[in-house]
Amino acid sequence: MLLLLLLIGSAIAEGVISTTVVMRVSRMTQDAVVSVGEDLSMEVNVEGVSPASYQWYFNDQMIQGANQRVYNIVDAQVEDAGVYRLDAFGEDGRMLLSMDIAARVIDRTVPKSGDSSLPVGFALAALALSGLALLWKLRRAR
Repeated sequence: MLLLLLLIGSAIAEGVISTTVVMRVSRMTQDAVVSVGEDLSMEVNVEGVSPASYQWYFNDQMIQGANQRVYNIVDAQVEDAGVYRLDAFGEDGRMLLSMDIAARVIDRTVPKSGDSSLPVGFALAALALSGLALLWKLRRAR
């Protein structure tokens, strides 16, 4: 037993034994899609290590104060759509991971591409004008 302890102590002193920390992303928001006015929440959960700090970015620009593993946007707007990135750092300042999340914010009031339908108000106005034109024609024909 003593011999085994001496061998391990010697190996550690010479740097032969090393440890590897296994890190796994157990949960990550996939590309996020919400409608205008909905809340947008993005998160990354890391197992095996506990990052000491986080930093979120939007379209490669640092978001001031966004330094938690979860980032929330209340009442998302079209301009909130883009690529978000989370960087996680260890206690020594070394980057542990960097993850991108694409976020889309859809304005459902805008007609979809190729939508040939008319807005209801416009259709009613056109119908009223057609009726007036028909009445005017009928009056002139008398």
